Amino acid sequence: MNSFKLSGIAIAAGGVFLIIVNAVFTPMLALDVPFPEMMASKTFLWRLSLAALTVFLLMIGSPGLYAYQSGRAGLFGKIAFGLTFLGCALVFAHEWAQVFFMHSMAVVAPDALQAMDDVEGMSIFNIEGLIVLTTFTLGWIAFAASMLIAKVFARPGPALVIAGFFAIPLLTAVTSVKWGGALGNAVLGSGFILLGRELFKNPAGAK
Repeated sequence: MNSFKLSGIAIAAGGVFLIIVNAVFTPMLALDVPFPEMMASKTFLWRLSLAALTVFLLMIGSPGLYAYQSGRAGLFGKIAFGLTFLGCALVFAHEWAQVFFMHSMAVVAPDALQAMDDVEGMSIFNIEGLIVLTTFTLGWIAFAASMLIAKVFARPGPALVIAGFFAIPLLTAVTSVKWGGALGNAVLGSGFILLGRELFKNPAGAK
């Protein structure tokens, strides 16, 4: 199968799983219980596992997005892709560690996890999460912007990706963590689905 088609499948599937994770599993989380209890739940484990799968799909599909527009992307597009791939790799590592370490700690040593969460100020764990989220977010916003500049992809896909990253915090502020995240990620996921669909439907590459 053409590599663009495979990348398209990965990106579109990542978008679908992103919507499912945040529309189905995130609203099921019990946010009113202690942090370790939430992380020890089966629902949270499923959410973490699917989130790791989601970002893995986006990571392996992103080189196809770059290759599709590489002839017109320029230096900005190259840097944006590099930041995007790094951000995906960091998020995948973060989610992987939470699946196989943080969840287990929440089950067998909840007091230790609670003590780590109760540290005043920014702990190393919080700093790591901030670095991961910032790199992933800025990378995809810049990468989507490079797509708009290159004018290879149809505008709705990259535009929805950019809009999604802004919609998540805005909708969370006016609704709730659960539903704001679900609606914002629906916008973001739709952008990924459109980008993946374009790669799959036009595997010959950009003209």
